[in-house]
Amino acid sequence: MKPFLSVLISTYNRSTLLQKAILSVLKQDFKDLEIIISDDNSSDDTKNVVNKLMAEDERIKFVTNTKYKKGPNGNKNNALDNASGEFVMFLDDDDELLDGATLSLVDKAKLGYSHIFGNCLIEENGKLKQEFSGKGLDKEQEVSKKDFLLGKFYGEFLSIFKRSLLDDKRFNDEFYGNEAVLWVNLYKEKSLYIHKALRIYRINRNDSVTKGAYNNANRVYLGYLELAKILEKELQSDKDYKKTCAIYYKMAAYYAKLAKMYKEMFYCIFKSIKISPNLPAFLLLLVSFLPNTIIAFLSKIRVRMKCKN
Repeated sequence: MKPFLSVLISTYNRSTLLQKAILSVLKQDFKDLEIIISDDNSSDDTKNVVNKLMAEDERIKFVTNTKYKKGPNGNKNNALDNASGEFVMFLDDDDELLDGATLSLVDKAKLGYSHIFGNCLIEENGKLKQEFSGKGLDKEQEVSKKDFLLGKFYGEFLSIFKRSLLDDKRFNDEFYGNEAVLWVNLYKEKSLYIHKALRIYRINRNDSVTKGAYNNANRVYLGYLELAKILEKELQSDKDYKKTCAIYYKMAAYYAKLAKMYKEMFYCIFKSIKISPNLPAFLLLLVSFLPNTIIAFLSKIRVRMKCKN
C-alpha cells in the first residue's frame, strides 16, 4: 500500500546531520509516510549510517543519484523519481522537523488543499533563534500564483504538495538551486500558508548550498535567467510583474559577473533596467569592473543590512 506522504532528503557528505534529519521525521506523530534518501555519491559514511537506520525502520529507502547531473537539483530529481506518496515533502539534510510538523501540514491537506506550507526557525552558528526564515506572511492565509511570482513571500519554508501537481516535470539539473522555476507548478490548485514554525533551518554553514552558489555561479545564472523569462511571459501591463522581473534579470547579471560571463552580465543588466529602472541594477553596472571578491564582499554587506534584492 502506498504511503500518504513521501519525505525526500537529498544528501551529500553530511552523515551526522543527515541522521538528525531522518530521526526528526521518524519521531513525528504522523506515521503514514516513507523516507527517500537520495545520495549524491557521498565519500563519507552516509550509506552505513542510513543502512543502520533502514534495519530499524522499513519506511526508509536509500537510492544513489546516477541518473542526473551531480548537484542539489539532480539529486532532488532522483529522490522525486523514487517517491510513491500522494503528497511530497522536501527536507534538507542539514535541517530538522519540529514536533508535530507533518501532522500540521497533513491536517490542512485533508481539508482540500493541494499545497500547504509553514515557516521555519533559524539556527545560526549552532544557536536557535525565535526568528522565522520565511518572510512576507504574518497570518494563515491562502496564497496564489501571482503572490508567488511577485515575491509577496520569500525565504525558507517547509511544504507538502500533491505529487500530481508536477506531472512529469523535474528540476533543471543544469541549474544550481533556483527551485522556484519548478515551484511555479505548485500553484495550479489551492495553496495555504500556516503561520507556525515547522522545522529548524540552519544557516552560515561552510558546506551550505548558498555558499556553493558562488562556486557554481554559471548554473545559478541560468536559473535566474529562466525565472526572468517566466515572469516576462506574465508581464502584460502589470507594473508589479515588471518590477519583479527586473529583479530576476539583475540577479542573473550578478551571477553572470561571478561566472565571468561579461556579455551575459551586460545583457541582463540592461534588460533589468529596460523593464523597470531600479537602483540595484544601476549599482551593479557601476561596480561591474571590480574584482569578483569585492563584488561578493559588497553583496554580503547588503545581506547583513537585510536588503531584500
